[in-house]
Amino acid sequence: MKKRSIILLTAITIILLLTAWGVKEFGKKKHLYSTNNAEALRHYKAGVNYTLMYYIKEARREFSLAINLDPNFPLPYIYQIMISMGPKETNIAEYYKKIAIPQKQWTDFEKEFTSLFLEFTKKRGKISGDKKFARKLEDFINKYADRIEIYPIILPMYQTTIGDKDKLVEYYRYLHEKFPNNTQILNRLGYLYLEKRDFKNAENCFKKYIFIEPDNANPYDSIADLYFTLGNYKKAIENYKKALNIKPDFYNSKIKLALCYIYTGKLRIAEKMLEEMTKLSSENPYLKYTSYSLKSFIYFSGGEKEKLKKLYENFNPSEKYRCFKIPVNVNFAILFKDKKLLSQSLKEAENCYKFIKEMVMPFKIKELVWEGKDREAEKIIIESAKKFNELAYDKKVIYAHIISDYYISKKQYEKIKPFLENLQPEDKVYFNLIIAKSQNNKKLCKEFAKKLLEYYNESDDNFYKKKEALECLK
Repeated sequence: MKKRSIILLTAITIILLLTAWGVKEFGKKKHLYSTNNAEALRHYKAGVNYTLMYYIKEARREFSLAINLDPNFPLPYIYQIMISMGPKETNIAEYYKKIAIPQKQWTDFEKEFTSLFLEFTKKRGKISGDKKFARKLEDFINKYADRIEIYPIILPMYQTTIGDKDKLVEYYRYLHEKFPNNTQILNRLGYLYLEKRDFKNAENCFKKYIFIEPDNANPYDSIADLYFTLGNYKKAIENYKKALNIKPDFYNSKIKLALCYIYTGKLRIAEKMLEEMTKLSSENPYLKYTSYSLKSFIYFSGGEKEKLKKLYENFNPSEKYRCFKIPVNVNFAILFKDKKLLSQSLKEAENCYKFIKEMVMPFKIKELVWEGKDREAEKIIIESAKKFNELAYDKKVIYAHIISDYYISKKQYEKIKPFLENLQPEDKVYFNLIIAKSQNNKKLCKEFAKKLLEYYNESDDNFYKKKEALECLK
């Protein structure tokens, strides 16, 4: 009996000791950060929160403060590199140096995070389809899935690595089911649906994003991008405005709102908005210089030669911002029929940002026509027709303008009609008006002009569509 009691007491003691050890060991919070500076950590976390909201200016400020307080804390450097804006900044190289060699005091989390980031940047041009690296990213996500801060960095890396949109959708849906309120996953899933032209699912994602974060500007900007892509500029304007009501300096929304005003004929409102943005400090060069490009589009659309000439002559950004001058040059070249400048600008555009190439490369058709290379121009038109329905709505309209000009010059009017099938009713009416005008069919011209003015009944004397309609009615 005594022996049994001793065994029982020993067993209880062992159980209590194991329980105590387990509570101590597994109850410990993961040691994620190497910094001992509480203020540096506070600024870093604030920067992460701002990044999650896409408030980039505020995020950069917070990460800079974290770096100043603790120059050996690696995570703010990673974020600063990833959210750097515009052409490569001079201090980015210094940031890379600070994280190039792992420090003894860094935590496992910091070492793994930094290692993945450096491997990605090293292989950036050749990372697409790298299954081994994709698995490393997946393992890291699984290991630190509860860390919201990994997603703004890891998801873009994963997206670039996988490339396959179907696989991405499948993986993001899995992550979304696992973390239904993670807005980074939700937002990226929404944009993937948008790229795949699954507009209903994209809208559902963005609406849920709004529901989760109604006081954040970004979800309204995201759903506005959906409506912008569809050519529903009324709804896009409504949501870009909501984003700006929450955050008046949310310039991504502001510049796209200006574009909506251009496409709906509010040229003077758009011009005023863009003028304000050209006065921004050099803190945000991407948006500042994009506004010059869009101003040139306003003057080109309205046939305002003097304004466009003045902009062309006075806007001379430094070499590293040279690409932002390309759309200005292209619009000037076409309006003033400068063949040499158009060819030179389109050649330069090949080495520019994707969004700049998308703005100007449709005018390659115009260049080839000017050079008498009609066969090559028509080849581009045929290729464009195959991908026409995949374009965002504003790009469809740009191509429709250039293609209709080409076929009108050939008097091949029937070839224009397939490009008009998926345009908004008001744009169909406008292009039919242009065709009727070129055929000198006054009756049809007046009919289409009356219909067009029903769509554009608000005052804007410089809006080219309204001007065309009024000329038909004279």
